Amino acid sequence: MKKLIFFKVILLCLSLNLYASSTNIKNAHAIGIFDENGNGENIQHTRKTKADYNGTCFTKVVVIGEFYHTKPEVYIGNSRGYFQKSKSIYNKRKVKIGEVLTYQHFNVSSGYINVKIDNKTYDFKVFVK
Repeated sequence: MKKLIFFKVILLCLSLNLYASSTNIKNAHAIGIFDENGNGENIQHTRKTKADYNGTCFTKVVVIGEFYHTKPEVYIGNSRGYFQKSKSIYNKRKVKIGEVLTYQHFNVSSGYINVKIDNKTYDFKVFVK
């Protein structure tokens, strides 16, 4: 009897941990890149940026869905992005459907923008000069 109760408690704890770490992400994409002065461009349907973004720059990433306790990792080449701020996206019924996240990158030289969540790559198509 004690083994059965112990087994049920372990099973309950395991299922709660798996549920808490699950995500429901539909997609995640980089939508814009900006320099320190605020000059930037929309990169939604492009393969290569028009301007050079060497040094410090900012990227905007949109995530549609729920990503609970994990934050996306954003890289430009070897430069890791540091989370700055977030803004929620709502549909016309005032239900939250996603977020727009802003990241700051230091020492950017060139490379592809890479958006990862839980080691799964969602966007890797735009080359930054």
